[in-house]
Amino acid sequence: LASVEASVPQLQAEQVRERNRIATLLGQRPEQLSVDLSPKQLPAIAKALNIGNPGDLLQRRPDIMSAERKLAAATARIGVAKADFYPRVSLGASFGSQALAGSDLGSWDSRSWSFGPSLYLPIFQGGRLTGTLELREHQQQQAALDYQRVVLAAWHEVDDAMSDYTAEQQHHAALGEAVRQNTVALGTARDRYNQGATDFINVLGVQRALLATQTQLVDSATAAAIDRVRLYRALGGGWPK
Repeated sequence: LASVEASVPQLQAEQVRERNRIATLLGQRPEQLSVDLSPKQLPAIAKALNIGNPGDLLQRRPDIMSAERKLAAATARIGVAKADFYPRVSLGASFGSQALAGSDLGSWDSRSWSFGPSLYLPIFQGGRLTGTLELREHQQQQAALDYQRVVLAAWHEVDDAMSDYTAEQQHHAALGEAVRQNTVALGTARDRYNQGATDFINVLGVQRALLATQTQLVDSATAAAIDRVRLYRALGGGWPK
């Protein structure tokens, strides 16, 4: 009992740290977070999760969307660099005033304007256009590799989260059976003690084993809940209901 009570202050301190982390994410001071976050009970462990097609869900991940847009931008810059190799004709117009004396700037004769096409010829560039195109192509290749790396990392994260959650489900089920067997063993030990067939030390030993497996069962439920949150985050926001 004393050993269990000794762990309570550490758990309370950890609870405060987690509340402060949530307050930081919400942009609040620690004392401003007045919502009661203590769950009345641990969430039930689902036997199966209908997550659908993980490939579709991964498109909602911010890191994948960011890498995809960077790749699209890099690809578009290649088209701009290629377009610089071709002549361009643009229409323009300008209007202004020109005079030898400042007092004449407002007169009609000082006004000037121009209107007409202008021609851009990409000659005498000294290899600048070719170098720019090669740079854009290398940047597009780098963006493609970054996109591939982000997608692969996301797939690994999803696979790890699913594997951890499945393993914890099996672990929790095995611990539940251990608790059931230890409960039966404790009842048998008490019956034997009441009949004088054994001493009370044996009852305490079986009770200690039951408490240990019950603690492990609670820890397993906590780990399963955390693994479920990791899977929810890895999939970019959950799965179809």
